[in-house]
Amino acid sequence: MAGLSANDIAAVLRDRILRENSPYPRGSDFPSQRALAAEFGVSDSTINRALQGLRRQGLLSLGQGRKTKVTHMPQITRDARDRYNEAKRVEDRGGFAAEVRRQGMTPRSETSVRREVPPARIAEFLGIDQDAQVLVRDRDMYADDTLVQKAPSYIPGEIAFGTRLEDLTQPTGGMLTTMKDLGHEEVYADEYLTLSRPPTGGEQEFFDIQDDQPVFELYHVAIDVNGRAVEVSWHRGPVHLWGEFVYRVQIKRS
Repeated sequence: MAGLSANDIAAVLRDRILRENSPYPRGSDFPSQRALAAEFGVSDSTINRALQGLRRQGLLSLGQGRKTKVTHMPQITRDARDRYNEAKRVEDRGGFAAEVRRQGMTPRSETSVRREVPPARIAEFLGIDQDAQVLVRDRDMYADDTLVQKAPSYIPGEIAFGTRLEDLTQPTGGMLTTMKDLGHEEVYADEYLTLSRPPTGGEQEFFDIQDDQPVFELYHVAIDVNGRAVEVSWHRGPVHLWGEFVYRVQIKRS
């Protein structure tokens, strides 16, 4: 195999990790750099470049003085076509949970609630003063034991304060049901999606990624029956953990 480039070797190793019945399931040890250099007949530096490429794709975890671990997990598809269907939300207990289960993983969310002045862009979406407080329902969303998304929701204080939106748990159907009961039924949403951007320092820390592993960013702005923006959800997650973002565009109204 002499003469192989780092990209050639990365392609071979990627196939070994992703193939059906792979000898390297998630969480397993991967061969050492020295063993791979001997197998492919190349230098350690060439193998290192190949492994770094696989790390950026989220397939491996590399560490100084530590064994290389396989971190590959099935990519999640965010399907907006059914995500906000009330009947489906009741049946699946939320769109995210259903999307994770389809990949054979177990969904879990950790929720906290607080009041704060939101980031400027959130305030702009909600049409409120820059110094106005909102209710934040902060959600850390996991597939198995991996944090795959942070998705806090921001609701104007005049709508949320003193209501059951401040409770950690919500009734069947989630926040859509609560908002409807409060007289702010959400009828459509605008979404602003950035498919890939560099992570902030905070995102590197809580997603356990490095500065060369991009994240996606999505603002979901929900509009109620009166045409008012009543909720902004700010979704972020490592790009390598997510596959397609699926939408349906209505061309002709019935």
